[in-house]
Amino acid sequence: MNKFYDRENRLDWDRLAEVTHWTTRFLDNVIDTCAWPLPEINDVVKRTRPLGLGIMGFADLCLNLKISYGSASSIDLMDEVMGFIRREAWTESLRLGAERGVFPELESNRESYADFLYNEIGISREVPLTPRNYEVTTIAPTGTISLVAETSSGVEPNFSWAYVRKDTLGTRTYVHTLAAQALGVDVDQTDADSIDAAASYVVEHEHELPGYFISAMSISAEQHVHVLAAAQRNVDNSVSKTCNGAVNDTLESVDHLYRLARQLGCKAVSYYRDGSREGQVLTSMKSEAKTETPTVVTTTTIIEPLDEVAPIGTESENEAAARRLAEAEAAARKQGAIRLERPRELRGATWRIPFDGQNLYVTVNHDDEMIQEVFATGPISGGVGMLASKMLRGGFDAAEVSYSLNKVTGTHAVWFNERLLTSPEQAVAECLMITNRRLKGHPDSARALGKQTQTAPVGTQPVIGAIMSTMISTCPECHGQLEHASGCEFCRDCGYSKCK
Repeated sequence: MNKFYDRENRLDWDRLAEVTHWTTRFLDNVIDTCAWPLPEINDVVKRTRPLGLGIMGFADLCLNLKISYGSASSIDLMDEVMGFIRREAWTESLRLGAERGVFPELESNRESYADFLYNEIGISREVPLTPRNYEVTTIAPTGTISLVAETSSGVEPNFSWAYVRKDTLGTRTYVHTLAAQALGVDVDQTDADSIDAAASYVVEHEHELPGYFISAMSISAEQHVHVLAAAQRNVDNSVSKTCNGAVNDTLESVDHLYRLARQLGCKAVSYYRDGSREGQVLTSMKSEAKTETPTVVTTTTIIEPLDEVAPIGTESENEAAARRLAEAEAAARKQGAIRLERPRELRGATWRIPFDGQNLYVTVNHDDEMIQEVFATGPISGGVGMLASKMLRGGFDAAEVSYSLNKVTGTHAVWFNERLLTSPEQAVAECLMITNRRLKGHPDSARALGKQTQTAPVGTQPVIGAIMSTMISTCPECHGQLEHASGCEFCRDCGYSKCK
């Protein structure tokens, strides 16, 4: 929508109408061009011919018009813009129907469409009732596409004027061009250094932005719902819109939100409370607080020398002394007080795992008691092994490191050690756990260990808890690693899934 702003505080309605006509015609052609995967889908699509014409850039349009997103003026603008697009899309659909024929389902719904198009949409009754399509408008999620178009997503507000985005491609910094320009900063969106510099400046001077610069977290969840409702009453299908809630929202406030959405005629409402999940895709950049330098107090655990340990003595006494010293060091290391130096010699194993057309090599080294070193080369950052090694020698258990690596997912999958891996990081995690199990005398795979535990003699102690973090449950099918995401429990090993 921002592309139709003509910099004279108005929209180019004629150009918007022309583009709407062409895009409606284009989407209708797509229906005949697509190869549908099932005959049943092909039959339904050809009988109804549904379109999904939507918009992007509404929040940026509000900025250019100096309208605060979520205000009454923005609601009026939404009604005006989406009402216009919907009416022009249906006008083109009627024209297409006259040229190519109406959609087959029309006859059984002719009276309803006559009332809808002439009375609700406002098309003149002089225009013949020849709709080509069952529906013409929707507002789809356009988060990534809008980044390419350099505009705000769908009908969403701008998340922030400077933010960090995490996805499968990595972590990147974004800064809003209009916000930077409003503060007198020119930013080159093709240069990372320019983006970082502009983002830092915008964060530090955000309070100087004009009042109509409204971000997603600057308005209440109720205001989000009112914008959603304004879009919904001008859309045939449904609207992708997130109602952003504050971190301190309550059950009562969320209950009120959903009831309000129903009263306003929304088909559905998506609510997200800030900070309610790990690995949040978008995170606002925060300015550094200018405070006095804090006093850093470093605590050190001192291991007391063992009494009565003479250099000469019986073998059993020396062994006992060494054992007690090792136990004391292990306890201190577990508390994070000791950072181990890499020994001169370690032993381990290297795995070659075909991954995404390349070979991933993972080496895990240990001292016969604990894992101390990881190397990973191939389709993965070399820093993964370096960071994992630092964690392992810094007091983290192998299961903790593995749990963190397992959170990284990707789009490529490979079957390794009786489980499905979707990222190179998960492969590193599995190699860590293989080594960890071997050091404890267990089978290599979690599935094999689960079966062994099931058949263990009565009275023996189960060992499943030793192979995974306490934050991961046990799969009821294979006794492998059960994870939680989006309200579902799923197993990466055997594919078991249960949604709550």
